[in-house]
Amino acid sequence: MISEDRELLAELARLNSDMATLALRIMEGSASTAEQQHYAQRLIAAGQRLHRRAQNTSQIVIDGEVLTVGSTTLPAQTVGPERHEQRR
Repeated sequence: MISEDRELLAELARLNSDMATLALRIMEGSASTAEQQHYAQRLIAAGQRLHRRAQNTSQIVIDGEVLTVGSTTLPAQTVGPERHEQRR
């Protein structure tokens, strides 16, 4: 992982941590307009960086290994079988 990726992941983690506090302050009406705008700008900038990274990534990498060079189709079921509860 390159340092640019680490920086992006760190910023995404900070945004995630800051979200709950800001959301609570917005709900109670104590978050200022400036705070909300600053958070929004950080979120937009991180989203744009993530979007650029995704556009420049042509290979799938899992645990540091490139899986394929060609196109990849994900399996239809990735989690496991669905469990259906019996209705009474």
